[in-house]
Amino acid sequence: MDENVQTLHGIHGNSNVSNEIIYHAVYIPEENIDSSIENSIKENIRVYQDKAEALKVIKEFKTGRLKSFKKRSEAEEYAQTGFEKSNYVNSTLINATVPVVEEKSNNFKAPRSQDLICFKKLIKDGDLYAVKTTVWGNPRYLIGSGDTPAILQEGCRYNALHIAVRADRPDMCELILNTVGNTDFIKLLYGDECKSYVDRAQIMLDLYLNTPDKGLNETPLHFAVKFGLKNVVRILVSYPCCIKTLPNKYKQLPIDIICTRTCQEDEGLKKEIRLLLEDQYYVPVLRSDDNTLQPVIGEPFSPTNLLSLNTDPISPRLEVRAFAGPMTKSRALEFRKKWKTPPRLRMTPIKKTDDESNAIDSPTNNLALRLQDVEKGLERVGRDLAEEYQVSWKEYWLFLNDFADFRTKEGLIKLEKYLEHKFQNQLLHHNQTSNENLINSNENSQTKSQIDEIDYLYNKLQSWSLLTSNGEEQNNVDELEFFTPPSSPKLTVDNSDDEMQNAEEGHGTFLEGPVPTKLDHAVYNAVSTSLNSITYPNIYRWQHDMQLAMKRDLHRKNSIRGIRRKLIMNF
Repeated sequence: MDENVQTLHGIHGNSNVSNEIIYHAVYIPEENIDSSIENSIKENIRVYQDKAEALKVIKEFKTGRLKSFKKRSEAEEYAQTGFEKSNYVNSTLINATVPVVEEKSNNFKAPRSQDLICFKKLIKDGDLYAVKTTVWGNPRYLIGSGDTPAILQEGCRYNALHIAVRADRPDMCELILNTVGNTDFIKLLYGDECKSYVDRAQIMLDLYLNTPDKGLNETPLHFAVKFGLKNVVRILVSYPCCIKTLPNKYKQLPIDIICTRTCQEDEGLKKEIRLLLEDQYYVPVLRSDDNTLQPVIGEPFSPTNLLSLNTDPISPRLEVRAFAGPMTKSRALEFRKKWKTPPRLRMTPIKKTDDESNAIDSPTNNLALRLQDVEKGLERVGRDLAEEYQVSWKEYWLFLNDFADFRTKEGLIKLEKYLEHKFQNQLLHHNQTSNENLINSNENSQTKSQIDEIDYLYNKLQSWSLLTSNGEEQNNVDELEFFTPPSSPKLTVDNSDDEMQNAEEGHGTFLEGPVPTKLDHAVYNAVSTSLNSITYPNIYRWQHDMQLAMKRDLHRKNSIRGIRRKLIMNF
């Protein structure tokens, strides 16, 4: 009897456990709900006793969240708000002090493995436009779900920068690093809720530069150094957060494995890479923002030893307007000394030819150039000096609102795009002016024809006047005497200047208007003289207009000198 009671009691207890009801609540963010079914969702709260039905809803709305509860009230609370009821204890106090902010998920899906393979091929091929379009269309190609660099090759855990370095694509490396370090790119991924775009961009840039691979524990800098990729090394070390002292699996630093995987021994290449791995310095030109101070050549600075500018609120603010580098510290000091100290002028008077007198960039005229060209004198000397030292040169141009070197491909592309836009605006303005002139001429011709008709009628009415007879009017006309006035003598003016100007002057377009300014001359001196007219047609056209303008100015100057010489000889 006791055994039967115990058995029945056990069965009854087990039935209570097995029959306990579990409520499965599904929460879906409102921004991911279709407006057409929004009302039905509000009426029917998503709480299910069958877990299979809840999983079907999760498959339909992938941003939804599923949680199980023993009480239906807690499940309904979670389905409506996305938070458990326990989080809402003393909700009035919580809402009054700390607002509850819901984390918003982004709308970008992780790329498939096939898409990553195609993306990796674009990086290897160096297709900058396709890579840029892809990553800005979906930032998940560069940033994985764990807020770390996206892995493109699973075995060795290579990210996009590893792939670009191995393919020897310095332009691609720069594109990737500039993209992940761009706050707009981070904002595109995380949305408007994030308040630390700069911090996240710096963290992502640091991860890309210093994340080692899985095999040899080597960073992208290790790859570039051991394969002798000098241009890639220059790009990587130009970022301050690039660590040059990280060891690999065998405790080797990047400076220890220079060119160890190259086929040939190139001591010159090793030396250049070794210099790049040292602290790199730049020599700047400092100018005040209001041009109240004379420009100066600043002290060499590096990414780890930044330039200290004047922070006094009363004094004018100094800005870097040009710089040369990177260089080692000793070479930067030598560069600055040579740039700052002009060469000695020859004290012995030597007769110069016309070509030598016009050569403003010659070493003997550097001092005169600094004094005459206040706006770009230092830059012109530094530009030639950077070419002599074979280092990069960057110069700020206000009309571009950017730094550029017009002796490189990147700088010429920027100038070409600016002039292309300038010439298009000129053509549009010329067409509008022509149409207006045509309309005005038609209106003038119509008005003139109407006036001629009125004059003809008026003359006819005068001839039919009743006040005079026909004979009297005819006699008066016959008695009138007409005299031909003497012709004015022709002016004998030497118009060789006008002929020269009219023969060569065309409808030119320059950087700031229809006539050349100081800016045109400054850019003309900064642009390389040997350009391909097919690659840079707008720069070539602008250079031709500048040459014609300079010839006219030279001819006018010579004419004025000749007139002055004649006046002096006559006296």
